[in-house]
Amino acid sequence: MNNSLQYLHGGSPGLDLARFGLAERTVLDFSVNLNALGIPEIVKEKWKETLNAVEGYPSVEGDGVSHYYKKKFGIPSQNFLAGNGSTEMIYLIPRTLRLKRFLVITPSYYDYERASVLAGSAVTRVPLSPDAGFSFPDMNDLIAALNNSDGLWLGRPNNPTGHLFPKGQLLELADRFPDHLFIIDEAFIQFTDRWTESSLMTDKVRPNILVVHSLTKFYALAGLRIGGVVGHSKVISRLRQSKEPWTVNGIADRVAPLLLECINYEKRTRREVALERERIFRGLKQLDGIIPFPCSANFILCRWTRTENLDDLVHYLLENSAYVRDCRNFPGLENNFFRIGLRSPDDNDKLMSIISSFPYADSGVRACAKEVIPHHD
Repeated sequence: MNNSLQYLHGGSPGLDLARFGLAERTVLDFSVNLNALGIPEIVKEKWKETLNAVEGYPSVEGDGVSHYYKKKFGIPSQNFLAGNGSTEMIYLIPRTLRLKRFLVITPSYYDYERASVLAGSAVTRVPLSPDAGFSFPDMNDLIAALNNSDGLWLGRPNNPTGHLFPKGQLLELADRFPDHLFIIDEAFIQFTDRWTESSLMTDKVRPNILVVHSLTKFYALAGLRIGGVVGHSKVISRLRQSKEPWTVNGIADRVAPLLLECINYEKRTRREVALERERIFRGLKQLDGIIPFPCSANFILCRWTRTENLDDLVHYLLENSAYVRDCRNFPGLENNFFRIGLRSPDDNDKLMSIISSFPYADSGVRACAKEVIPHHD
């Protein structure tokens, strides 16, 4: 694995504008994967009174966030720990439980690997194959790998591939390896069709499964950092004892219960994401030089084949005020992969129009581009 643990987050068009020597400009940013509907109206309406929370200390453990999870998903407080976004939980779990050896399904969210290494764990990557559409690894291969590990990280749907790994197979593995820890990241699960049936978060609690979840992607509240972890009461108790107090800020703690009133917003989100995902996927398949991969979330992973260097596309998009996520720094995606976060239909049409107008002649931008900037989210 990469020995560098420097934290570099993607989604920064300014860095690539500078890399190509382009002037600063406003771009349509398809590199982020937040809900295209934006902040729910209830949050905007209640924002002024929510600001009063700044004057006092928040609840020590994020009681407002726990309330949301109890009312929305029926998760008792003893089975849930709130945090400053799901990423806090991703770092807390290996730091507290101290497993010696982790498996990480790759390509995946960079912080699984980084959090494990920082906690002193050895990490083995289980690579997914683009030829197989980044589908779940062969069960026999995965069983063999688990025999030489203590735990497994997995995103459902996986970021950045968008694949939703089968719930039944995961439960089968958890039963087969009761002494192993399975950490499942379901930050994007609410974007999927029939998500309540496929989610492990709403399934019965198992001693060796922890489900990390975030509210910031689905409700477009990335700046508030709201999330947590669901699991067996004994494991949650250990995590609670290790977690710092007051990591959930007062505004986040007040906003979380408001999200219980967003039923129509949630339905509209899943309906529009499903329609746009299918429409844009079909359109991408018709474009020369683009290979899109089937997905279950609000983004689409693609491979660029028109030229030998993805920089040609990234440069051309930036010249035309659009930006996608360069995925070449994800292990397994080095060969010109990129990700499109779905936006509104009009914005998505603009991106498709720009990509379809890419010139057939070599753009010649590779000679002026500096080194590729790492993108890990």
